[in-house]
Amino acid sequence: MSLRQVRRRCERVARSIEVPDPFDIELLLATLGTRRGRPIVLLPFDLPTGAPSGLCVAAGTADYLVVTSSATGTQRDHIVLHELAHLLLGHQLQALDPDAGGQLFQHLDPAVIRTMLGRTTYSTVEEQEAEILASLLGQRAHPLAPPAPDSGSDPVVQRLGRSLEHG
Repeated sequence: MSLRQVRRRCERVARSIEVPDPFDIELLLATLGTRRGRPIVLLPFDLPTGAPSGLCVAAGTADYLVVTSSATGTQRDHIVLHELAHLLLGHQLQALDPDAGGQLFQHLDPAVIRTMLGRTTYSTVEEQEAEILASLLGQRAHPLAPPAPDSGSDPVVQRLGRSLEHG
């Protein structure tokens, strides 16, 4: 699949998603969970050094988007949107290694961990898709605010800001 095809697919999916204004990640997850027929739960977690900053875990009755608790603001939102994109794009989740799951989810029964699915590897195309879709949704969630007309900003800076806006 070419990058152009990846982008078009992501744009199609992004158009089908209503991003709350003002942006609220919990509301977005609740709305999409209802639409998908299973809750999507955000789970901030102290992920160990070397672990990914986010991962998607599908359990029997809900999907969990795990994000490192050290991420904040738009960085946190982007990680969540990236993991959400894997769900929305229907990417195949791989079985979670019980040993790795045991380290990450010590508070869960190991028998439950074995039945959970988590991202371990995705193809390059799947990662490109997730990143592009997350970026498209993020642009709608956190649009660049146009400069105030009387701000006295450099006109070149104002034109550049307008050219980067997505509407």
